Amino acid sequence: IIVVSVAIAVIPAAFRVHNLRQWFHLALVVLVSACPCALILSTPVASFCTLTKAATSGLLVKGGDYLEILSNIKITAFDKTGTLTRGEFVVTNFRSLCQDISFNSLLYWYGL
Repeated sequence: IIVVSVAIAVIPAAFRVHNLRQWFHLALVVLVSACPCALILSTPVASFCTLTKAATSGLLVKGGDYLEILSNIKITAFDKTGTLTRGEFVVTNFRSLCQDISFNSLLYWYGL
């Protein structure tokens, strides 16, 4: 299996094919899927690919555990008020998932 994966990666490189990245990806797919423990290896490989993609996009994630935590997020808040760029905090809108939480009670809890 290793020889086949290496051949899939090396032979197109020897012929100077334009899409080498696709061939290396195919070689990794063959290697991982042919492995008897592919189910065990699939989680670290998926985590590694996700961390690599996030890093190339400029997002730093500490590890795979944090990715699993991020998968449970249902609502995301974006900072469009200039808090990070100007250092000024302004709340423009507040919506609560629970009807019993008001904006003032949230500020009170945050201030504790």
